[in-house]
Amino acid sequence: MSSVHTQGLNPYFVSQGKIIEVLDRFIKPIALNVENVFFYGAGCGHHIKATEVKHAIVTSLNVKVCEVAGDILGTARSLLKNESGIACILGTGANSCVYDGKVITENIPSLGYLLTDWGGGSVLGKDFLSLLLQEKLPAAINGDFFDTFKMKSTEILDRIYNKPMPNRFLATFAPFLLKYAEEPQCRAVIISNFKRFFEYNVLCYAHKDPHVRFSGSIAHNFKKYLYEVADEMGISIDMVVQQPMEGLIQYHAVNIPSY
Repeated sequence: MSSVHTQGLNPYFVSQGKIIEVLDRFIKPIALNVENVFFYGAGCGHHIKATEVKHAIVTSLNVKVCEVAGDILGTARSLLKNESGIACILGTGANSCVYDGKVITENIPSLGYLLTDWGGGSVLGKDFLSLLLQEKLPAAINGDFFDTFKMKSTEILDRIYNKPMPNRFLATFAPFLLKYAEEPQCRAVIISNFKRFFEYNVLCYAHKDPHVRFSGSIAHNFKKYLYEVADEMGISIDMVVQQPMEGLIQYHAVNIPSY
């Protein structure tokens, strides 16, 4: 088994041509005699975007079978396999679904970091920067921040408003927020984000399930606070993993497609 990491291939931010270029460079040399491809990614929950990615994969790798789906289905399959439950993502963005062991039966739409995605790295970073750039945090935190990142306020604003993929840029500040998580204002950012996530992405479902499971870097690294808020809200989390890949490999090793 081979493993390789590439840049993100969200079709809302990366063109079909660029996806083919990345596949040709990083995947094609090691994907010899591959017949089936299963691709799960952010932005692929929409049929049109999924079709664009599928075309890129078939063009590059010349495979017989290619299934492209949103990252939330991949997360559900990874975390729950053939069980029912609620699967959640907290990474750069945020999402959740109710999964019946085969398909997604309920899914609150993820509207991105500008409208929803509470608890995701982009919104945590955005809320933290809002306090920092308005000088509402202790001077010691401000000083450490600018010493660490070597950026002026004007450069930060330029990256957010004038450069590509501001969501990823904002998410890079989540580890710094975690460093000061016990400082009252930083803690308030974390706790309020997780409360809003649970309200919007878990408690809203008509279907209630004892299995509430999480995947993603934020869920993994901030799990102390995630569990704390979940307990306060009467939600039982029974699994948190950083990456869904291992679970997906296990899922597809058993669930072989009959195409």
